[in-house]
Amino acid sequence: MRYTAWVGLGEGSPLRGCIVSEVSETGARLDIEHPEDLPETFNLLLSGRGGIYRRCRIVWRSQGRVGVQFEKIGSFSQSERATRTPEPADT
Repeated sequence: MRYTAWVGLGEGSPLRGCIVSEVSETGARLDIEHPEDLPETFNLLLSGRGGIYRRCRIVWRSQGRVGVQFEKIGSFSQSERATRTPEPADT
């Protein structure tokens, strides 16, 4: 399974596109440009409008990829989603 998702780094930061693969209940592998620039924890937005997300912690990094552990499952409110319009993944 491979699908497009977006990494949210916080208010004011643009969303970064990625490809999610090798998903389990506890984590996933993300293919993303410049994984070394990612903080240790971030939100992974799983829906086109960012309404569904997973709070992630990086457990490993390699060239163009990171392995993440899911820490929290959540959803943004409708007003929060309105301010988070993701761009397509470059990867």
